[in-house]
Amino acid sequence: MSVDDRIEKALQKLKLNRFSPYPTMRSGWAQTIMGFYLPFLKAQKPTAIHTVSLDDGDQLLVMENRPKDWKPGNRVVLLVHGLTGCYQSNYMQRMARRLSRRGALVLRLNLRSAGPGLGLARKNYHGGSSEDTRAVLKWIEKIYPGSPVTQVGFSLGANITLKMAGEDGSHPTGALDSIVAISPPLDLKESVRRIDSRESAIFRKFFIKYLVKDVKKLHKKFPELGPILVNKDMSLALFDEIFTAPRAGFNSPEEYYKECSSAKFIPEIKIPGLIIGAGDDPIAHSEALLQTPLRDNLDLILTKHGGHMGFLGFGTKWEEVRWADQAIAQWIENFLR
Repeated sequence: MSVDDRIEKALQKLKLNRFSPYPTMRSGWAQTIMGFYLPFLKAQKPTAIHTVSLDDGDQLLVMENRPKDWKPGNRVVLLVHGLTGCYQSNYMQRMARRLSRRGALVLRLNLRSAGPGLGLARKNYHGGSSEDTRAVLKWIEKIYPGSPVTQVGFSLGANITLKMAGEDGSHPTGALDSIVAISPPLDLKESVRRIDSRESAIFRKFFIKYLVKDVKKLHKKFPELGPILVNKDMSLALFDEIFTAPRAGFNSPEEYYKECSSAKFIPEIKIPGLIIGAGDDPIAHSEALLQTPLRDNLDLILTKHGGHMGFLGFGTKWEEVRWADQAIAQWIENFLR
């Protein structure tokens, strides 16, 4: 099956038209920037806050949004944020609101040291933190027995989700039976190169500002971790060399990128999944999907426009202007039935 046929099949399955961007937002940059700053409908306050303990003593914070009519055995959706994100990121809030209104119990995961989870873990998350999401899935199986789970990853969280599903192959963790990946950086080295390019200076400054800020907060909380030489003017590649790679146990950033990029894991994914990417994504090399072997259990939607988690187009309702959100919700709707 050709890529175009695969995309058309996925669109027909979801009863969606091909994505058409606003005329004034046709570039990947415009889609990415406006996708971040455009107002959105916020999620309801969490109905519960959970702490998940990891084997090394670190803890993760998970925010729950439970519909009033949800019952044990009904679907659980686990949302995993991207770089510098947390449960309050706009895409996490939008999807929590939309999916909980459709009847799913939604869990918004804060990866290690992210958001309000800062201080609960001595380590930081990175692009290969699949063991952490795997630990949360095992916890979900105990807390919500009998409930099937869909894991939805955004950007770096999408890379983590695809990596985990590929590592597990035919034996998914816990009750996981499906995954969704939005704007996944399949090649971490290429994504870092793009962020560090002159064209992406605004994005690099944004990411580095918050990464450095979080590192300094972490070391203030745990002074025994020692000094760390990071600053807001460094490149993301240098940040990974000084901090990300060694803290995650890798000998070099090259080893980190090679071992944690999700492209090589995708062919081993055996459960149903949806992958959405845009050809003009300025951060994630989404067109790498064209060279990645995909099994029939994976639905692929690769659009010409859309940027990085933008996908802003025409809609009769406010929620409908975010085309990818619709696609995610309608894909999961098949499982909710």
